[in-house]
Amino acid sequence: MYGYFEIQSRIGITKHMGGLTATRRLLERCHIDDTKCVLVVGSGSGVSAIKIAQLTQSRVVGIDLSDAMIKCAKEQLASDIEFIVGDAEDIQFPDNTFDAVLSESVTAFTDREKSLPEYSRVLKRGGYLGLNEVTWLVSPTAEIIKYALTVTEGLNPTDQDGWVASMQRAGFTELSVEAGPLKKFEQFIGELRMNGPQIPKVFSSFFSAYLSDREYRKSIHHLARASLKMPRGFLQAFGCGLYVGKKE
Repeated sequence: MYGYFEIQSRIGITKHMGGLTATRRLLERCHIDDTKCVLVVGSGSGVSAIKIAQLTQSRVVGIDLSDAMIKCAKEQLASDIEFIVGDAEDIQFPDNTFDAVLSESVTAFTDREKSLPEYSRVLKRGGYLGLNEVTWLVSPTAEIIKYALTVTEGLNPTDQDGWVASMQRAGFTELSVEAGPLKKFEQFIGELRMNGPQIPKVFSSFFSAYLSDREYRKSIHHLARASLKMPRGFLQAFGCGLYVGKKE
């Protein structure tokens, strides 16, 4: 059976908290312009990385742990963007390479005590880290934590204080924080704006995979059944958190 990320990679969809609006806020707070070189950690299908390049005219490099996601990203025909298979906890770039590192709905799936120091290492002095990550707004029950870990293949976020503390331990200063509840309609519109022209292709790929691939179909049904067992209060327990820090 396919896992959470394999399901997404098969259809080429990009999902993260806050959609394009959240990405724009990170770009502004990280002071990204056409002179900068940006690393997108967990670039997925490449849609977000391409948007970042279009909005800022910066040089963009995307890394993702999934070969399938990187293949999907390269099919976007964005010849000016480099997409490479890579691990957030062991980034294969030299120290002081990038002016900014961005990670959206990815770092919460990593060991933060490994990934955040790696982000700092590859950043130049004075460079910015921008995170858009799932944030617990209330203390989650053990049932909610288990559900998040199981359904999404390892989602393990923290609360606002936890994100801030992890960034500080990794050496980031001048922290800017914005965290709040996720508004479902705004999330839906944000995802539409992010994926834009890719939406017809996403739907076509989904129905093609669903009809032709028995394992894919079983995986979708499994997720649907799991959603029916969602613990009470799960959707209210988390929200969107934007965290920006500077490397001194």
